Amino acid sequence: MARIAILSNPRSSSHRAGRAALAEAAARLPHAAPESREALRAALAGFAAGGVDLLAVHGGDGTLREVLSALPQAWTGPMPALAPLAAGRTNLAAHTLAPERRARDGDVTGLRHLLTAAAEGRLRRQARPVLEVQGHAGPGAAPLRGLLLGAAGFTEAIRLAESRLHRHGLMNNAVVGMTALMVAAQTLTGRGDTGRRLRQGTPMWVARDAGAAEEGARFMLLATTLDRLMLGLWPFWGGGPGAIRLLDVAAPPRHLGAGLWRLLRGRTPDLPGWRSGCVGQLQVGLQQPFVLDGEIFEPGPEGIRITASEPLTFVAA
Repeated sequence: MARIAILSNPRSSSHRAGRAALAEAAARLPHAAPESREALRAALAGFAAGGVDLLAVHGGDGTLREVLSALPQAWTGPMPALAPLAAGRTNLAAHTLAPERRARDGDVTGLRHLLTAAAEGRLRRQARPVLEVQGHAGPGAAPLRGLLLGAAGFTEAIRLAESRLHRHGLMNNAVVGMTALMVAAQTLTGRGDTGRRLRQGTPMWVARDAGAAEEGARFMLLATTLDRLMLGLWPFWGGGPGAIRLLDVAAPPRHLGAGLWRLLRGRTPDLPGWRSGCVGQLQVGLQQPFVLDGEIFEPGPEGIRITASEPLTFVAA
């Protein structure tokens, strides 16, 4: 049987709302709720020293990103299997890596199902690389690691969600859906400061694998190692040898309405300025912030480099 530990985010929305009590289900398991990145690294090192080989991450996408980013420096020996448990404002990882199990945010039954499946030897496992993002904090800094990166219009969407939707209590699928609709509507009309800014796009250059840098404004840039998103949205198509799925839409976005309609119907938007495929690495030069798993980060002066990690094991009940 796996040796299981739990790492919780004490500042997650479920914890603050009092819906994330795990005492009964986690009474006999190592459990940490670190308040800082330093405490997180210490907790992970302690779990590694204790022989933990399955780590339940009880929080949202940001909590999982922090764990993924800290693991290479904090963990000695083989990496543990990871089990995301939804307990945050956005829980894309928990809901896409375990789509059949959609417990309410912070619901203790998610942990109970995990423990029962582990005891009975029926955990579902999948090996998946994660994004590694270098250059956000200057040369030599440890990379960020996560599952979904976005820039240009995606950054604007996250800002919109932070300012308008989370404030009104909308979370998870509601945030994703409402934000997408609001950004699409403002871009289609081009009205107001936000609409004009979205249509103008974000200046950047993008180099795929060993290709030359392609400079120009982008309406949307997305990269992920996932193979599904929430709400049935999947804005990626095309092939390639790499593990990173990429969407690159030029600005101003041409035929935006037609492109969105085709994506919603599961069809490829084979339109001018819309490109997608799989790559091994990306170099992105930009002066505006990017988003990794729901949090906004500033790029370094030379931009950012995005690669795929070695596969990690994710498990679900």
